[in-house]
Amino acid sequence: PMFEVYSQGRSSNISIVNGQISSSVTYRYMLLPKKPGTFPIDQIAVVHNNKRYKGNRLELTVLNTGTVASPRLEDRAVDRQGKSKDHFLEVVVDKKNPYVNEQVTLTLKFYTAVQYYGSPELSEPTTTGFWTELLGNKAPYHQKINNRTYKVIERKYALFPTQTGELTIGRATIRFNVARRDRRFRDPFNVFGDFFGSGQEVSVGSRPITIDVRPLPQQGRPADFTGTIGNFRINAIADKRQVEVNQPVTVTIKISGSGNIKSVAEPIIPELDDFRIYRASSSENVSKLHDKLGGTKIFEEVFIPRRPGKLEIPALSFNYFDPERSKYRTLTTRPIRVSVIKPEGYVASSELPYSAPDLTIGSRAHDIRYIKEDIGSPTPIGRLLLLTPLYLIVNGIPVVVLAAMIFIRRHREKLAADVGYARSRKASKAARGRLARAKSMAKVEQAGEFYAEIYTALTSYIADKFNISPHGLTMERIAELLRTKGSDEALIEDVADLVQKCDFARFAPASMTQEDIDQSLAMAEQTMTRIEEVKLA
Repeated sequence: PMFEVYSQGRSSNISIVNGQISSSVTYRYMLLPKKPGTFPIDQIAVVHNNKRYKGNRLELTVLNTGTVASPRLEDRAVDRQGKSKDHFLEVVVDKKNPYVNEQVTLTLKFYTAVQYYGSPELSEPTTTGFWTELLGNKAPYHQKINNRTYKVIERKYALFPTQTGELTIGRATIRFNVARRDRRFRDPFNVFGDFFGSGQEVSVGSRPITIDVRPLPQQGRPADFTGTIGNFRINAIADKRQVEVNQPVTVTIKISGSGNIKSVAEPIIPELDDFRIYRASSSENVSKLHDKLGGTKIFEEVFIPRRPGKLEIPALSFNYFDPERSKYRTLTTRPIRVSVIKPEGYVASSELPYSAPDLTIGSRAHDIRYIKEDIGSPTPIGRLLLLTPLYLIVNGIPVVVLAAMIFIRRHREKLAADVGYARSRKASKAARGRLARAKSMAKVEQAGEFYAEIYTALTSYIADKFNISPHGLTMERIAELLRTKGSDEALIEDVADLVQKCDFARFAPASMTQEDIDQSLAMAEQTMTRIEEVKLA
C-alpha cells in the first residue's frame, strides 16, 4: 500500500429544518503517504436498508516536500485569486538541521479574521521519529497581515528527534464552524436558523515540514558518553560528613539545565575499596520555561564505609553534548571527605587480640602404660544430643541466617558493581510503577498523557532489561534485539503494534475511546509479562 491509514473516529449530526429531520454520520481517516506520486483511492461502498451506495473515486497527488519552499506569511494569507483569506493555519520550526535528541521547537498558529462557533477541533501534526512534549498554549492575540487584523491562537511543542536522516512533520488540520455568508434564501421567520444547523464547517491545514537530523560527531566523544544533549549543571552533596563504620552516607546528585531531562543517565561511579555503594532512588522535575524543555534530575547514592579513617568519595563526572557550540562537555563534582569513626566495641579483623596459652610439658605418669587390646564394645548411655530436633534447630538457625546474609551481601555488591545486572533486576519493578501511573491516567480526557506513560514504560523496561540506552531506541532496534534473544515473531509484532498505537495516540489523543485505552493498558501488561520471559543470554 502507498499509504498508512489511521482511523480518527466518527461523528454524527442531526439537524431540523422546517420540520424536516436529517441526520449524517462522518467517518474520518488519516492517510500518511509513503512516497511522492499520484495514487487513486477506489470508491467506498456502503450498504443501507439492503441497498448498496457507492462514493466517488478520488485521486491524490503526493508532492516531494523537500523541493517546496516555505511561503511568506503574507502569501499564506491570500488565496490563488489574490483575495485575503478569512482563516489559515501555519506550522513553523525554529531549526531544520538539528542534532539527534536536540530540541526542535514547533509552533502551530491558527489565524482567523472572522468569528467561529464553539471550539475548533485540532488534528495535531504527526511527528513520527520524534519524542514529543507539549510546551503549552499562548494567550490569544491579534496580528495585522496585509492590512487585515487576525486573531491568532498559538500552541508550541518540543520535539526531540530520535534518529538521524530526513524526518517529516506531518500536516496539521483544524475544523470549526462559521456563519454562512449566503443569505439570499434566508427564511425571515426562521429565527433559530443560525442556531440549528445553519453553520458551515470549515477545515484548514498546514504544510508538511522536512527536517534533516544530524548525527553527533565522533571527534571528541567521551568513552562513557550516554547521549545527553543540552546545557547542564551538576552538584553533589552528602547528608553527613562524620559517621561510624558501616553507617550510610547518602549523596544527592542533582543534574539541572535545559534539554531532554528524561534522557539524562546516572553519572558513572567507580568501584571504591573503602565504600560499599548502593543506588537508592532517582526522580525528575520537568520545567517548560521560555519555550525550552528542561528541569532537574536527582539521583541518590548510598555510600557505606568499610573502615575508620579520613575517607574520600571521589569527584563524579557527567558528560553531555552542547549543540550550540557543537562540543562535548564534561562536568565534575567536588570530592566529598568523610570522617569515619570506630563504633563502640569495634575491632577490625586484622586487630583481633591473640595470646598463646602458656604450655607446660610434663609427665602425667611415671612410666609408659601397656596397650590394652580388649576394650570391649561401646554401650549407649542415652540419646545422642547431636540427633535431637532441638539441637538441630537451635544450631541450624545461625547457619541459615549466615547463608542468607552472605547471599544478600553478594547480591547487593553485584547490584553496585554490575550496572547491567542492577538495571535488569529493577526493570520489572520500575515498569510496574509506570504502568500504575498510566492506569491512574486511563481516561479519555488524559489520553495523551496515558499513552506517553505507556510508551515510556515499554521502552524504558526494554532498555533496562537488556542494559541498553533508551536514547534513540527505535522499533527496528527493539525488533533486532528481541530476535537476537530468541524471541518469537508474534511478540515482536505485538510490541510494534503497541508502539505504533502509542505514537498515533500521543499525536491525536482526541480520536481515542475509553475502550481503546482499556485495551492498550491490558496489552501493555501482557506484552511486558511476555518480554520478562525472554532470556538475557
